[in-house]
Amino acid sequence: MTFDSFLIFFFIENFTCVAVFIISDDDFFSAALLEQHVIDTLELIPNRTKLVVSPSQFESLAEVPETLHVRYYSCDGLLFFTRMIEIFNKRWQTLDLISMMQELKRTQATRHGCGFCSMKENLSTLPKFQQKEEEHSL
Repeated sequence: MTFDSFLIFFFIENFTCVAVFIISDDDFFSAALLEQHVIDTLELIPNRTKLVVSPSQFESLAEVPETLHVRYYSCDGLLFFTRMIEIFNKRWQTLDLISMMQELKRTQATRHGCGFCSMKENLSTLPKFQQKEEEHSL
């Protein structure tokens, strides 16, 4: 187990959803090597919901258990992630995770190979975020 995998396990019990955003530059790692490392790490947490957002060439991530895998065409990644954050900020209290990604797909018109590519999921439940009240100590 690598150090970064250990850190995931150290904090994972506090969360019901793990989000992984892959912004890849092939100058550092090959896409295949990076994809395999992410798969190996995520398979260590099989019972947690995972949202994985990756460039379009990462195809095998959807096969990891309990994963919603969203692929995007990377020529306009900044606009894609900006729109995703806007949807999360606006809809997290009313929509489930899959519906938010479907809204992202509707708002991201694929033009000149940019934007939303595909979405695959193998989730056993429909993940929805819940607001928790913070505990304040006096």
